[in-house]
Amino acid sequence: PEDLSTPQARELMDSLCVEHEIECPPPRSTERLLDKLVGHFIEERIVSPAFITDHPTIMSPLAKQHRHHRHRTERFELFIAGRELANAYTELNQPDVQRQRFRAQQAAAAGGDDEAQPMDEPFCTALEYGLP
Repeated sequence: PEDLSTPQARELMDSLCVEHEIECPPPRSTERLLDKLVGHFIEERIVSPAFITDHPTIMSPLAKQHRHHRHRTERFELFIAGRELANAYTELNQPDVQRQRFRAQQAAAAGGDDEAQPMDEPFCTALEYGLP
């Protein structure tokens, strides 16, 4: 599905992990399930230099929304021989959108996701002034 923030998307990712016996400890959020699937089916199999681009918004809380794809971000990762060598993105510079994403991350943290980003109100305030 295009929008990975829906319950149906989470159910699909969960069923794919079960079907392919991909381990994903709780919480089984869409973000964690997708990360496990990408690691299993894509990242580990990359030998020659390759870029993974246009990550889903749910996977990139600090990245700007893609200019042409609503549910993706302007982000890329460089992989060589199954290893991530670079991770880059266009920084989100919209304070209201950044606050919404931080709130979503807080909800994920409350659900047990230890990789979720904490709310950073000083950062959002700095964005209001055109910083950092």
